[in-house]
Amino acid sequence: MVGHGVFDPVAHLSGIAAADHLAAQDWSNVRVLEIGTGCGLLAGVLHDRSAQVTAVDISAEAVSCARSNLIDTSVDVRESNLFAAVVGESFDVLVINPPYEVGRSRNPTLRSADLLSRLADGWTDVADRLVLMFPTDSEDLLDTFGFGVDCTARIATDGRELGVYVATVVDR
Repeated sequence: MVGHGVFDPVAHLSGIAAADHLAAQDWSNVRVLEIGTGCGLLAGVLHDRSAQVTAVDISAEAVSCARSNLIDTSVDVRESNLFAAVVGESFDVLVINPPYEVGRSRNPTLRSADLLSRLADGWTDVADRLVLMFPTDSEDLLDTFGFGVDCTARIATDGRELGVYVATVVDR
């Protein structure tokens, strides 16, 4: 179920592509934080692959939708503006498929204009590894914000090619 105003992973092909990619991996006993969970699809996939998942979203509607969709799981769904609800916690992996819209320009328009800068500045405080889904034709934006990520997979969709970008904290 996808509630009104909640990111729809079917209408936005990156959600389904990201879910398929994550489902092909073993997440046994990995502590995962999913940022921007929307309807909870990725959190559910990660849970099904044996991850311990905390999923957050800034939208109360999305949190309600995700909780409904994940009711029979152990996924911890919280309302949070990025890292606010997980201060002091640590995770093995942070997963995010940011909600972007594609207009006439080549670059995606993010619903939160400062999302990438805040994510780049803060993800290493909560996780050892970042898995970021983003259009490959806009990966220069990731460099602009200083993510230091490597594209580990390219996923064809009916729309734009989706990149799976990974970064790891070297020294903790």
